[in-house]
Amino acid sequence: MSEPREIPTGRLLIVDDEEAVARVLGTYFTRQGWDVRECQSATAALSVAAAEEFDVVITDLCMPELTGTEFLAKLREQGHTMPVLVITAFGSIGSAVDAMRLGAFDYLSKPFDFVKVNAAVQRAYLDRQLQREREALNTDLAERYRFANLIGSSTAMREVYALIERAARSQATVLVLGESGTGKELVARALHSMGARSNKRFVGVSCVALPSELLESELFGHEKGAFTGANWQRQGRFELADGGTLFLDEIGDISLTVQAKLLRVLQEREIDRVGGSKPVKVDVRLVTATNRDLPAAVAKGDFREDLYYRLRVVELRLPSLRERKEDLPLLAQHFLQKYAKRDGRKLDGFSDTALELLDGYDWPGNVRELENAIERALVMVEDDTRTITPEMLPKELRVRSRNAALVAPPPGGRKRLQDSLDELERTLVLQALEESHWNAAQAAELLGISLRTLCHTVRKHHLASAVPSDLSGFS
Repeated sequence: MSEPREIPTGRLLIVDDEEAVARVLGTYFTRQGWDVRECQSATAALSVAAAEEFDVVITDLCMPELTGTEFLAKLREQGHTMPVLVITAFGSIGSAVDAMRLGAFDYLSKPFDFVKVNAAVQRAYLDRQLQREREALNTDLAERYRFANLIGSSTAMREVYALIERAARSQATVLVLGESGTGKELVARALHSMGARSNKRFVGVSCVALPSELLESELFGHEKGAFTGANWQRQGRFELADGGTLFLDEIGDISLTVQAKLLRVLQEREIDRVGGSKPVKVDVRLVTATNRDLPAAVAKGDFREDLYYRLRVVELRLPSLRERKEDLPLLAQHFLQKYAKRDGRKLDGFSDTALELLDGYDWPGNVRELENAIERALVMVEDDTRTITPEMLPKELRVRSRNAALVAPPPGGRKRLQDSLDELERTLVLQALEESHWNAAQAAELLGISLRTLCHTVRKHHLASAVPSDLSGFS
């Protein structure tokens, strides 16, 4: 014999100026396991709702102070979103329908059929649970994408976050500057998700990916027959982003023709489809980005000065990764966990020497290059290994980090430069030999030097005695 299914219950507010009706409903639902509050007026119920949280509300339609419809409107004004069921007597079904148009969940007819009343309340309660799950999910997503996966706690990044928050509260056009790979699109997405347009579309376009004539059609759309192959009318990205945010990446690479049309959009808030005869109104928040020196492009005549000033109402510069090295461990761990979770792997982190190599590299490709390096390192991890070590990192990273260390100046000038360089050279060669398990060819490759130079360096620093006796290649 199966166990009886438990019927979910919660907190119920009953509002009716007839005490007997409120008492009957209250007694019934209390016996069903509900936590019930009864009120004989809408005014009292509003005060109770302001102080306590309820899952479902049942209210009479006809009450002296406020009607059920007015009470429902007041609840919504106070920000309450719980489902409301209205009680209606025979002959006032029309009023109940009006209440449902204003947001009531359902109506209950007198005289009561308690089976139907209970079913209606259960439906309302389940709807409330789904509503809460959606709200929790939206809150989680909003927090997760608050800065659209921008990672970092350095002073430079805290300044970026503060400016994003201020800019997100406005509708101003934003120009994002920064080297390739610094996360300019992530900034654009953060501006969108934190702004008033977050419930509308975010549309992105890479301006450098398309030739000028195709970019014009991509941005502004075209009419049927506008050019060969235009077999139907097509909306452009401005129309697709209407009400939302349009992100134009690599804005510094667009032609002067497209620049002129873009300037008109910013001035008139309307676009002209290619081949069209009537302008189309658009409401778009524009965010653009570039890694080019736009003032230099303006000086050369490659970029319109009037458009430049229209685009940089708010200018936001992203620091390169080498300018915020203190964020590197946090970023590296973030990417490690991201790809480990994707691949179903469990890793603890990085060895000290691996972190030193990451820190010693200049990262010309910025955060994007770091992410790719960590993803590649994860591929190289053996199944029984839980730590990223230097040999799992890309070869060019190991070589460049060591070469940079070789030319580093001595600390504090306490030793002569040559002595410091000799000491660094000996340490790095010995480390390369140990990492390559004393394979001369591999050690030379790690260091970015020839095998002959390696052998000379081994003899120079008297490291031959450290070579295991069963290995050769250093004589």
